[in-house]
Amino acid sequence: MNFIQKFLIFLNIISLLFQLFLMGTLETNMNTAFFSLFAPLSIIFNIIFFFFWLFNLKWPFLLFILTFLIGYDEWNLFYKLPNTSIRKSGSTFSVMSYNVRLFNQYRWIESPNIPNEIEKLIIDENPDIICFQEYSKLIAPQLENYKYRYIYPDPTKREKSTVAIFSKLKIKSNGFINFENSSNCGIYIDFEFQNQNIRVYNLHLESLKLDQKDSITNSNFSENFKLKFEEANVKQLEQVSFFEEVDRFNDNLSIIAVDLNNTQFSKTYKKLSRNKNDAFNFAGKGLGETYKYLFLPLRIDFLLSDKKFKINNFKVVKKKFSDHYPIVSYYGIN
Repeated sequence: MNFIQKFLIFLNIISLLFQLFLMGTLETNMNTAFFSLFAPLSIIFNIIFFFFWLFNLKWPFLLFILTFLIGYDEWNLFYKLPNTSIRKSGSTFSVMSYNVRLFNQYRWIESPNIPNEIEKLIIDENPDIICFQEYSKLIAPQLENYKYRYIYPDPTKREKSTVAIFSKLKIKSNGFINFENSSNCGIYIDFEFQNQNIRVYNLHLESLKLDQKDSITNSNFSENFKLKFEEANVKQLEQVSFFEEVDRFNDNLSIIAVDLNNTQFSKTYKKLSRNKNDAFNFAGKGLGETYKYLFLPLRIDFLLSDKKFKINNFKVVKKKFSDHYPIVSYYGIN
């Protein structure tokens, strides 16, 4: 190999090691929360390297295969081939999680009909339970098929971002989860399905709170964004710890619908998903992206469930009526 090829091998090795750190395969005490956002970019960069070496019939293509095998579990969180071995349950209920961004109340999208479009989407998907984040009662569609609902806090109060759960199944009890020193919060409902008590949590973890000053054209963009992201990451971990204290007193099978405001490679995700099934990881396909920041396909919305549930299906509904895509999964018990 000539000097340039040797340099490219060195660059490829560094890039692959960096990828393993970003994906969380190799753990470190360093704070990599912000950089984990760029794991998709690192992966694409290394895939290009892989095909470059393969096309030129050079042995370094094996480096990518080696790191793929080492980080196989994390790759499953990033991209999924269809799972043809799912043992499906006969009777199921479906859960949708959807950050609706106040139903476009402030016209982020140039369309006056977003609430109606979201209502049509929900009618078409027909989930049994919907977990809304950033809910706005002011312009929300009626959704008359959902007789049971729990909305918190009072939408007229401004100190918290409102979350809501709408259900076709009768709600037996409900409660809220108040994240201190934060505008975010969570709620839950309990209901019965096939003589089994089930709880659905709806969590909205700490947001980045980006504003117009965080434009990518701003000279301080990277510094401001990194600072906000790292501050949010610390709060998210605290909120997950608080949630775990609440859940400790729950005896029901549970499903967690969450706008994590962080990726599947974050410590926040690993902490919250411990001993849970990620519906995408179990029954999804493709990238499973729920949010696009600039050109990065990010998965920051999740449906996590107790392992006793059977997951029949999972999908991302690619309709651009919010800055998030809704996700839907189908659950059975027997």
